[in-house]
This record gives sequence, C-alpha cells and structure tokens, in this order.
Amino acid sequence: MFEKLRLMKMRSLVLALSGLVLMVNYVSAETMANQAESVEINNKIIRLNNATRVMCTIQLRCSLSLTTQFYTSYNYQPVWVQNSKVRPEVEQFLTILRNSYQDGLNPADYHVNEINKLLQQIKSLQQTGQIVPATLLADLDVTLSDAYLLYSKHIEVGRIDPVTAYPDWQTSHLQVNLVVQYTSAIQQNNLIPNLNKIKPTFSGYDALKKQLAKYQKIAETGGWESIPVGKDLKKGSAGMRVDLLKQRLAFTENYTLPEDESHLFDAALKSAVSQFQAENGIKATGIVDKATLQSLNIPVKERIKQIQLNLDRMRWLPDNLGSNYVWVNIPSYSLVIKNKGINDLTMPVIVGGGGQNKTCVVNSRITTLELNPYWGIPNRIATKEYLAKIQKDPEYLNKHNIRVFSTTTKNEVDPSSINWESVSPDKFNYFLRQDPGKKNALGKLKFLFPNDCGIYLHDTSNPNLFGRNARSLSHGCVRVSQPTELANYLIEANANWNSLKLESAINSGNHKWVKLNNDLPIHIVYYTSWVDDQGKLQFRKDIYKADNVDFPVFIPHKSNEE
Repeated sequence: MFEKLRLMKMRSLVLALSGLVLMVNYVSAETMANQAESVEINNKIIRLNNATRVMCTIQLRCSLSLTTQFYTSYNYQPVWVQNSKVRPEVEQFLTILRNSYQDGLNPADYHVNEINKLLQQIKSLQQTGQIVPATLLADLDVTLSDAYLLYSKHIEVGRIDPVTAYPDWQTSHLQVNLVVQYTSAIQQNNLIPNLNKIKPTFSGYDALKKQLAKYQKIAETGGWESIPVGKDLKKGSAGMRVDLLKQRLAFTENYTLPEDESHLFDAALKSAVSQFQAENGIKATGIVDKATLQSLNIPVKERIKQIQLNLDRMRWLPDNLGSNYVWVNIPSYSLVIKNKGINDLTMPVIVGGGGQNKTCVVNSRITTLELNPYWGIPNRIATKEYLAKIQKDPEYLNKHNIRVFSTTTKNEVDPSSINWESVSPDKFNYFLRQDPGKKNALGKLKFLFPNDCGIYLHDTSNPNLFGRNARSLSHGCVRVSQPTELANYLIEANANWNSLKLESAINSGNHKWVKLNNDLPIHIVYYTSWVDDQGKLQFRKDIYKADNVDFPVFIPHKSNEE
C-alpha cells in the first residue's frame, strides 16, 4: 500500500518536472524569438535611420537630424514597440497630436496620417494571426519618434526658427536639448506627462489659446463678409454697408445684433466701432475710416495665422518670467512693469524704425542706471546720418556737443583739423561721442541690461514724439516717456538712494553710474496679437513684417477631431 503511494508521488513529481522543463523550454524559445525579433527591429531602425525616409518630403516636415541623433545615442533600440506590441501610450500620443491645432500647430506636421496607416496595417495583420514584419514595426517606431521630437520642439521652443526666419533681426529665444529630454522621458517612463509639462504655462499663452479657438469656430462657419470700400461710415450713415459692419462686429463680439434689424449707424454701433479701434491700435473715433475698414476686412484666416504666430513667439520666452519684471511690446509701443500680475507702471515708448534699426527681442535683467549719459554714436549712424550733416555744416559738431576721437590712437581730435570733404563712409576713422546735456539724444537717463545687440532703454531730448500714434522712430534702442518714474522704481531697493537724491544727481549735470541692488528682469517682445488685462483680444500693425512668414493655418472640422 505504502509502496503504491510512493510510486504515485514519484510519478507526479516526474510529470511536474517534465512540465516545468517544457515550460522553461517554451519560455526560453519565446524569449529567444523576442530577442531575435528585437535585433531585427534594431537592424531595420539602423537602416531607416541612415536613409531619408519616404515621409520626409518638401511638403512634409521632419526632424530627421534630431531623430538620427536620438537613435544613434540610444543604440537603435525601439521606443514605442516592445515584444512586437505597440505601447498603449501611442493612442494618448496620437490624441495630443490630433489636438495640436488648439496650440496653433498643424497636426499634419507630426505624421498623424502616416502613423494611423502604419497602426492599421499592424492591427490588420495581428487580427488575422499573421506575423508583423520587423520593417513595419521599425517604421512605426521611427515615425513616432520623429513626430515626438518635432512636436516637442514646436510646442516648447516654437515652430519658427527666428535665426533662419529673421536673419537681419536679433532675437532671444529658448534653447533646449530635445534629444536629452526625449531620452530622459523614455527612461523615466513619462513620455506623455513630459509633453504636458513642456507646454508654456504663463497666463498670456492660455488666454490667447482661448481666443484662437473662437476664431477657429468663426472660420468653420465661413468667416465674415468683406465690407465694400466707400465713404467713411459714421453715426447717421445707413444702408447695406452699415448692415455688413454690424454683422462683422458681431462676429468678434464687439456688437450685439439688435432684434429690430435697424439699418442705421446709431450710438451703439459707434461705441462698438470705438471698441474695435481700441483693440486694433487705431485712434478710437467711432468712425469707420480707411484704416479701420482695412482692419475690419482682414480675413479670419489671416487673423488665425496672426494668433498662431504670436503663440509661437511666446514659446521663445524663458520658463520663468519672474514675479516682478519689465515688459516691452514693440508693436504696441508700450512698457509695463508687472508685479505679481499687477501693473505697477505703464508708459508709451518709442522703438526701432525697422530695417537695420529693428529693436531686438531680448530676455535680460536691468542692472545699471546711467545718469546724464554720454552717447557713443554707433559707426553706422555716424557714417550714414551724421557725416553728411558735418560736411554740410562744419559747426554741426560744436552745436550738438559732439566730440571726435581717433579710432587708431583713441585720442580726441579737433574737428576743425579734419578735411571732412575727403572723409567717406568707407574711410571713417573716427568715433563720435555726445557729451551729457540738454541736447544729448539719450536725455538724462539710460537703463542698461546685458544683450547681444547693444540696445538699452533711455530718456530722449525730443519728448514730443510720444504724442504720435505710430512710434517706430529710433535706431533700435527703446526711448521711455517716463524715465524719472522708471528710475525711481528701480532704485527703491538701493538703501542710499531716494527720489530726492536722484533728482539732485540728475540736476547736477554730472555723469554718474548707479548699480542696482536688485536686478529687474526685462522682456522685450514682439507681439502683434495678445490678450490684455481686461481679457480683450488685441491686434497691432506688423511694423517689422515679421508675420510675413510661412505658417500653415489649420481650420479644425469634426472629421479632424474624430
């Protein structure tokens, strides 16, 4: 009896061990198959990585250099394919790409159609029990990585590369190592959270996104009808053009269409026109003149492009603006000091006049005040503007307190000893410097901050120019209309300075440097569209033609979102 039980136990043990051996062999075979398949996918990725893929064409943008760099550093390992299976995050990633239009981007840039086709092919083969070729899996992996890197670049640092798009205009913009960032997201298994983290987070960006959604909905309905050219429309006008004006303003929520369908230009319409003018940088007269009509007739598609471009420029900004900073917007000719979201100081400014005189886009910190400054006249200004004036009037330099220095010896030169008629812009071996005083072009105050294009904020000897509506008049520096108020704000943290001491130092006429105890961040930006503190969408004239760049406008439809 006991012997029989012992034999039965031994038989069970043998069977169990046999099963275990079979299972181990099966697991080993499966592991070996997966390893072999992984090697094959790696080899396919290497071949894809070293060739221009079909999807990279003139019409379809690619981040090919980034993708090649990534896979080379990642030893050609697949990211989105594991054990012949597509990672579940792919669907989440596709949803983000499909919705990229909400951030003013174009989903087609990120290979959405190509990825869908590859996924459908893989799913079809899997449903019929067929083996998915390694080439197909490798192609999907590389396409997804390319889309990830390109989308990351666009959403974090901008679709427009300012160096390429604006070679004659210096701009500060965010720099990020996207390959390192992507690799880190893979290793930490947070591919999707990383994409949400790198989006701009400041309120101005989100507010403009909401306005983009409104304009995209307007575009879905066909947009507004153009108002024909004619006489100025004003209170008391009537007719078809007035009806079109009402409809146009109703689209952008400047006006509510009355129930009585009146064809008259009344007080309510005048108020709506004034509001529209204020939101477009036009003098608010309530009269539809030529400039107002041109602005009203800009098609909705162009406005969408303008909003998209300004969202893109917001991505040039650093992640943290600071809680207290100076904000200069070039197209709006304005300076604001923000302090925890509150405007501490607001003033009109004069900016660069375009061409070689563009004001740079800068992210820096104001470090120093210069009282009663000297003006070292830049060579391009001295040769292009001042040389002709000197040749016309030999006393011009003395009249404007401008001294002459030799660029060779660095010593001061008596201007009367120079034969100015023989001097040419190509052979101008002099440096001109204007002394402090009432005639000094920089006025009584200068505000310095490190930047690559040598610009600064300053006072002016001609304050009457601030009364103009369009103020792109300087050689690139920013002239401020309230220099004393700005200086007092900046020196508050300097214990040994106050407004009375500052006034006394300025009135002395003596040149003096004042190092600020607290550097204040300054952001000089170029926004032709933004949302103001009252939640109103603002548009301004593109004074540097920076909006005249290729940027596809994507109008969402239900079929796009499904």
